Amino acid sequence: DSLLQENQKMKVALLLIGTLCLLAGTIEGFTKPRRSDGKPPGPSDGTPPRPSDDTHPRPSDGNPPRPSDGKPTRPSGGKPPRPVSECAPSPEMKTVVKLLEQLVDKVKELEGKLDVLLLSDTSLRLDHTWQNLTTGTYAFLGEPCTWFEARDKCKAIGGYLVEINSLAEMNLILKTSNALGWKELKLAFWLGLNDIQKEGSWVWEHSQRRNNDGFRYWKPRPDNDETRPDNEDCALAKGTSYGWHQSPCDTKKKLGSDWTPATVCKKDG
Repeated sequence: DSLLQENQKMKVALLLIGTLCLLAGTIEGFTKPRRSDGKPPGPSDGTPPRPSDDTHPRPSDGNPPRPSDGKPTRPSGGKPPRPVSECAPSPEMKTVVKLLEQLVDKVKELEGKLDVLLLSDTSLRLDHTWQNLTTGTYAFLGEPCTWFEARDKCKAIGGYLVEINSLAEMNLILKTSNALGWKELKLAFWLGLNDIQKEGSWVWEHSQRRNNDGFRYWKPRPDNDETRPDNEDCALAKGTSYGWHQSPCDTKKKLGSDWTPATVCKKDG
């Protein structure tokens, strides 16, 4: 949870800082009223116009205005004033819109890079950090590794390679790993399940229970073909549904569809 909160705070901070920097230099010009020629109102010398003490305009000769003949008056230039709705947006407004569009694209790009930077360092952030869930205590180590390396890592921190005993436990592990971004990063994870000793006899490494006696989540079921040259003797949870797949135990690099094996450890008590 703390990792996710930190991630979200950094994203919000990036967005706010970028927005403030862009708006700081343009907000003053954006809020000023402008004439159709783009110049600010008032005389050209910069002095504000003097307010009139008369509610009616007077001709230049000083005489009072003549009664209206019912026809609308026009400005001295002979052209009617432009309606407010037809006024073009100011250059500052156009600049702000363009910069904000660029900011949105940049923030999206930075979010993706930030996720990768934070979550690719999961192994360092979560090593030796056990999470207490309702089905047990687990550690999620995101560094790519083989099945044997994953087993040894779990032993080194006082646990064992995860054994999953129910659908509820499987769903809870997936919910936690998804919250860490594993699905987005296509991180698979090794199970403590293997048939290294005897082809087709899948046994949990820690408890030595046969998988045929408990919960199974194979997708598809292992073919247990001894003639296969790749020796797929270890179980790996991968894919969008994280179904269990048989895989070569020394797999460490990216798999089909770019899934990379990582580690989930479990401990009792």
